[in-house]
Amino acid sequence: MYFRSFSVLAVAAVALALLAIQVKTTLDAIGFGKTYTNVNTTSCRQIGHGVLHGCEDIIVDPHTGLAYLACGSIAARQRWLNPDDPYDIAHEAETDHVYVMSENDTFSEIHLLETAADNRLIPFSQPLRLHGFDIYWDPADPRLMTFMLVNHQPGNPAISIFSFKRGADYMVHVETVASELLRSPNNILALSPRAFYATNDVKYTHGIKRSLSANLRLAHGSIVLRNETGHFSVAAPAIRYPNGIARYNNTVLVASCSDPGIRTFSINPDYTLQPHGRTNIRDGIPDNLSVDTQSGYVYATTFLKIGQTHKFFHSPSLETTRTAGTRIRRFGLTDNAAQKMESESVLVDGGELMPSATVAVIQRRNQVQRMLVGCVMCNFVVTCPI
Repeated sequence: MYFRSFSVLAVAAVALALLAIQVKTTLDAIGFGKTYTNVNTTSCRQIGHGVLHGCEDIIVDPHTGLAYLACGSIAARQRWLNPDDPYDIAHEAETDHVYVMSENDTFSEIHLLETAADNRLIPFSQPLRLHGFDIYWDPADPRLMTFMLVNHQPGNPAISIFSFKRGADYMVHVETVASELLRSPNNILALSPRAFYATNDVKYTHGIKRSLSANLRLAHGSIVLRNETGHFSVAAPAIRYPNGIARYNNTVLVASCSDPGIRTFSINPDYTLQPHGRTNIRDGIPDNLSVDTQSGYVYATTFLKIGQTHKFFHSPSLETTRTAGTRIRRFGLTDNAAQKMESESVLVDGGELMPSATVAVIQRRNQVQRMLVGCVMCNFVVTCPI
């Protein structure tokens, strides 16, 4: 009887210890009770006020150093990024946009067009709600690019694919694809002009099931593959809120929000993803990932105080909160997908410079080297010298 009681107490003690560790890990990740001061932000600047707003994702062309930005209406994003909030279609009076930016802060819009029945090019007629995106460069001629845009069309999340030639001021719609497997696409990794991986951040998009899934941190997300023939399948199931996705050689990296960290996969011959390792992030919630091909580093933006970030999402103003902080981390990549990555903090914003930062990329062009930071709910983009 004594030994049985002792065993029960021992099991209970271990369970409580594990629970305490889990609670502490969660509180650290969401920034509970913490304050943050700025690090390496003195020379940063906000640019593009009033035009470059809602720029959730940015990609730099490794061949030219030009940066491409997917931006959109903040008023509309306040609604469709929070799907259970009251919604009014009038907030979508302004459509979303794609811009190209040089190293001297000059930028211009790339117009989205489609081919009419009589072969004329006319404005893209489908709804456009931009989230993450990726670019595929033609190996034979990198001036030819395929843009794959996560497009949260009402009731029908999709991927809209466009062809683009560097230097043009427009891109032409090729196809918009959807699938019942593509429930809630967040970000995308282009594999060819037709094939891609897309992160499904949640399984349930509305209601109590979505709330329970998020609050209980259930592994309801997945990575979906669309292959060359147009067939959709699940490449990697059971991931806790997968968000940003990037590639380094044969390693695919995926940011996990509900279990904060970066997971690594290798690509199997059939393009399913083989899980290998993960690198934990103890002090923030990761969003998008970007790979600096010159240095081999991967950059991740992380939300430091997720409660304050949610406040800012619903009412994007410094009058709402000044503590929706951001940390930008840099991870050292290796060719071994199973090896844990070493990381370091390269920038911290307490919440006034770049609240709701979602992506950080390195731009190198004409002797200029800098970091560009996009913020999904900000009225500007941030640039910092490196």
